[in-house]
Amino acid sequence: MTTPLRPTRRAFTTMLGAALLGGGAACGLSGTGGRAIVFRMGLRTGLAPGESQPGHFTTDTGWRVELTSARMVLGPIYLFENPSPLQSRPTGRWWRRVGEVLVPTAYAHESFFSGGQVLGEWDREVVFDLLAEGGATRELGRSPGIAGRVRSFSLLLQPPSQALGAEAAPLEGHSVLLEGMASREGHGLAFRVALDFPPPVETQRVEFVPTEVELEDDGLFVVELQPHRWFEGTLFERLEVPTSGAAVAVPSESQVHRALLLNVRRHTAFSAAWEPGTAP
Repeated sequence: MTTPLRPTRRAFTTMLGAALLGGGAACGLSGTGGRAIVFRMGLRTGLAPGESQPGHFTTDTGWRVELTSARMVLGPIYLFENPSPLQSRPTGRWWRRVGEVLVPTAYAHESFFSGGQVLGEWDREVVFDLLAEGGATRELGRSPGIAGRVRSFSLLLQPPSQALGAEAAPLEGHSVLLEGMASREGHGLAFRVALDFPPPVETQRVEFVPTEVELEDDGLFVVELQPHRWFEGTLFERLEVPTSGAAVAVPSESQVHRALLLNVRRHTAFSAAWEPGTAP
């Protein structure tokens, strides 16, 4: 069933929808001529290097983390023709300079369009259980688009809306809710951390994630969540562990919480893959 959009997102959907419709007549799209297509959108949890189970990884600070529960709200998702200004290559640096000149950073609406033509979008919010699929892809559904090379994408993180109903109940009103175990050198602790991304949209947006895929009919564009990247720099040793042995409710003022809040919005927190083929 299609989830209704929240009123705060309608302006974005209208603008992006117009860009998609208008783009059909545009020229210079990787040799495609702006051909209208229908593709599929999906989500999955990426595996950390050397791991076989999603949500299991060792951080760069030496802590072994095993997530036991992980849910979040994400979307809408936008696919762009222009390369990410965050890519470490000459074209990326050039687009960053162009964006700084043409796009005032104070205007959140406008910065979406510095990605160039919108080639596709998933215009709804989704509750995603990072561990439920065991690393397999959850297909969200079909979406209209324009054939061409997608070089970057953006997405929003936000609190669950009433439109999500019971599906969002496990999140308890939070944008992200993670539970798990962290251990290092014989010391371990259970933790529970909630992240919130309330408006304005500047605090919710994950911008210009680099990718290189050819968007075509019936293929599957997969957004991969990279939870092992979210925990980079986390110092669990700074958390105060209850003497009762209960799980640590990670406080918002802690270093661990601050690191997660920043990392989840970094362009390295997500990646994308393309799976060609016809839907079953």
